[in-house]
Amino acid sequence: MRWTEQAAELPLQPLAALATRLPGIDALLLGPAPADGLVIAVAAVAADDVLRHLGSHGEEQGGLLLGEVYADGATASGSRVVHVTQAVAATDFASTGVSLRMASGVWQDARSRLGADELVVGWYHSHPGLGAFFSHTDRRTQRGFFPHAYSVGWVLDPLRGESAWFVGPESAPPARVVPAPPAPGTDHR
Repeated sequence: MRWTEQAAELPLQPLAALATRLPGIDALLLGPAPADGLVIAVAAVAADDVLRHLGSHGEEQGGLLLGEVYADGATASGSRVVHVTQAVAATDFASTGVSLRMASGVWQDARSRLGADELVVGWYHSHPGLGAFFSHTDRRTQRGFFPHAYSVGWVLDPLRGESAWFVGPESAPPARVVPAPPAPGTDHR
């Protein structure tokens, strides 16, 4: 047997397809100035699922974010918009007020829910009562498990009502986070 290094085929979509998949997104993305860097568009159903999951728990909770990536070109480095479409809560985990360890089953749950053009685009978790920031451990997790230009991390403090997003292996702030308009023909529960 011979080992051949081969890059995985990612279901990246051309940036031009964004307007047809999400009518009305142009107005949200084109603010006072065009955004440099990654724009995160969050579907209401995904945001609602995260907020419902995290609730007002006193211990950390978390899960994975699924979505679509729109890029200039065919490589992850050309990522321009991440459309977060689903949230998959970790149901097997160990947590305290200041730590969270999600079991590997959340990855299997996420894979079973992926649509044709979706991939795991990131993760979310809570910092109850501590504020919305990425700790050193969070940055290490982002770098190790979510190292792509399109990878997002969302941390929320449900007790203080704070929220923050981070992008890529260096946990940089995104260019913009916007609510995504519903895609045509989608069911919003």
